[in-house]
Amino acid sequence: MPRLSSATALRGPLFTPEATMSLYPHLLDAIVGSLPPDAWDWISTEADLATIRDEQYDEPTPIEEVKPTIESVLTKDKRGYVVMNLWETEQSYVSQLGVIQKVFRQRLLERGIINETISNLIFAGVEELHMFHVRFMESLQQVVSVDSWSTTESRIGALFVAQKAELIKLYTRFIDNYAISQKSMKQAEKNSEEYQAFMKEMVKLRETNRQSLKDLLILPVQRTTRYHLLLRDLLKCTPAEHPDHEDLEQAWEAMNQLAAMVNEKKRREEEATGLFDAFESTKHCPPTLISHQRRLIMRVEATDKSSKRDIQLVLCSDLLMVTIPARSGVFSRSGTDYAYRFVRWLDILELDVTDLATLETGAVKDCLRITLNPAKRPPELPSQSTPAHDISPSVPKELAAPVLVVQFSGQDAGKNRAGFFLAIQAEMKVRRDACEKERAKAAANAAKADQARADRDA
Repeated sequence: MPRLSSATALRGPLFTPEATMSLYPHLLDAIVGSLPPDAWDWISTEADLATIRDEQYDEPTPIEEVKPTIESVLTKDKRGYVVMNLWETEQSYVSQLGVIQKVFRQRLLERGIINETISNLIFAGVEELHMFHVRFMESLQQVVSVDSWSTTESRIGALFVAQKAELIKLYTRFIDNYAISQKSMKQAEKNSEEYQAFMKEMVKLRETNRQSLKDLLILPVQRTTRYHLLLRDLLKCTPAEHPDHEDLEQAWEAMNQLAAMVNEKKRREEEATGLFDAFESTKHCPPTLISHQRRLIMRVEATDKSSKRDIQLVLCSDLLMVTIPARSGVFSRSGTDYAYRFVRWLDILELDVTDLATLETGAVKDCLRITLNPAKRPPELPSQSTPAHDISPSVPKELAAPVLVVQFSGQDAGKNRAGFFLAIQAEMKVRRDACEKERAKAAANAAKADQARADRDA
């Protein structure tokens, strides 16, 4: 390669017009060999500044207009935020009812794990609720759509007022069958390994949101309370002159009544089911335990301090049932082992209950003293306590005594003792207050009768 000098006027990324040095051939070969192939394509290092300026100041690309969404339309004020919450939770609720129908019920039937009869017991009322809320969601969608919503004109309360009767009918039916549904699920779980495996499989799926069937079936109960709370919040954000205000007041009152009715029915269903379960699991339990006037309050495990025997206390609204664990191999009416054996009933009108753990002197940890005192019962009422001579001879004599000292144990001993003490005290007060009212009513009726006879005689 010939020797190059500045006279050659190379122009490129490594050279400038001011270069005056001469390059030796071998050094130049080394440099040239290390350069990329296109390094000599440069014509000049002088940039066309005008072109750069033109490129820098081209007109910007126009930004596409963002289309409004339901969220952007609703979330402009407090009222819209509440409606947005209603709309989103209704979507989720409809989806969850669909999961109950299409994932749980349909697959259980398709796989032959349960038959149609059991399916109707477990899922009673769910299909009707799902169909109703799909229609309700469509009506709500029309109100909150981008083209329809107006924070000063749109009406939400009217939707609820129009569907009030249907809501009450559907949720009443669902709650009336809720206890049967729970019992049917419990029996299927006990009797079928396929059912157990299916339920374990379902809680692992994304389409169930990893929720169990029991979790999903409680949602209708919770939804009525949610409506009540959402409508209350919406009413607070709605001025009195708003066209939706009057309907919202009616809707809120209706949902308040519906939520109260649903919760009360659920409570009574659970109490009735609890009584039935206590009866079914207790050998020699008198069938009169089952009564529409009786409520199950709670069941707790304890130990009789005198006999050192484990016992179960079943507190009802009018009596206390004492049971002891049954021997294994003794079968109940439903074919399963009896868990307990009946000992006695104690009328709560005849009881004195003392929390020994709270005594200033002689306190006994986690213990209650239950004393049977028939003199406390109003004389006009019959006793419900089991007479001493009717208590089975096989029962330890300490459990037939008029005084029981029961001790709670375990990690929650203190909590269980306090909870049971407060519960039985509350039921004793309610029972005695009811007796006082009945006595006052009877006295008033007797006085009226005496006055009527005196007026006739006069």
